[in-house]
Amino acid sequence: MNKIFFPQGTLRIEDSKPVQEIAFSVCGGRKPAGGWLKMTAEKLPGMPEFFAADKGLNYYNAAAFLPDKVIGDGDSADPVLWQQAVKSGKACVYPKNKDKTDLQLLLEILPSEKMWIISGIYGGRLDHLLSAIETLGTAALQQNRTIVLADEREITVFVPAGVNIEFYPPVEETPVAVSLLALTEKCKVSLTGTKWQLEEKELSRANPYAISNEMSEAEQRKEFPHVSFTCHTGMTVFYVAG
Repeated sequence: MNKIFFPQGTLRIEDSKPVQEIAFSVCGGRKPAGGWLKMTAEKLPGMPEFFAADKGLNYYNAAAFLPDKVIGDGDSADPVLWQQAVKSGKACVYPKNKDKTDLQLLLEILPSEKMWIISGIYGGRLDHLLSAIETLGTAALQQNRTIVLADEREITVFVPAGVNIEFYPPVEETPVAVSLLALTEKCKVSLTGTKWQLEEKELSRANPYAISNEMSEAEQRKEFPHVSFTCHTGMTVFYVAG
C-alpha cells in the first residue's frame, strides 16, 4: 500500500504490491502552484526521484528546487535553467524534430519498479491533453500499473483491476466532484462514501455517466470521512476535483 499526502487530501492506494518508491514528474502543461508542488514533494514517502519534461523544469524552479533528471529538446524550458541542467549532466537532450512527444520520452526513462506520479498534465490545448491521456492510459494498460496525475485542482488515478483507492479530504472539506470513467471498454467497480454508491456495477466507455458524484452527508459526519473505490475488472479512471 502507498499513502500519498497531497495538500487537498490523502490518497491511499491498496494493491498486492509492497510499498513502492516514488518517481515524481512534472510536464509542461498547466503549471502546478509552487506551494502545492513543494509541499507535495516534501511529504512524499521514502526516497523519491524527481523528473521533468522540458518546461516542467521551470515549474520546479518556481517551487525552489530542481529535479534529478530532465528530458526534452529545451524549446520551452528557460534557456538558463536548461543549460545548467545540460552542463550538470542531468539533461537527456533530444532534437526538436522528433517523432515522440516529451511525455512519451519521459515514460521511457521512468523507473518501472517505482510508482509514477505526474503533474503538469492538465490544461492548455485540447490536443496536448488528449495526447497525454492516451499516452498515459496506454502505459497503464500495457504495464497493468497504477498511475497518478495531480495538481492543486485535480487528482486522476488510472486504476487496474484488484486495486482499491481511498481519498481522505482535509478536515471539514469535501471534494467538489468524484468521477469514474471506464478506460477499458467495460469495467466493474464499487464506490462508497458518496451520494450515489456503486456495488460491483459495470461501467462502459460508451456510456460515461458516473461523473460529478459527491461525498454523502452521512460520510461527512464520520470521524474520518473518505471515499473508497475498487476496480474489480478492467481498468478505471478515478477522478477527484477540488
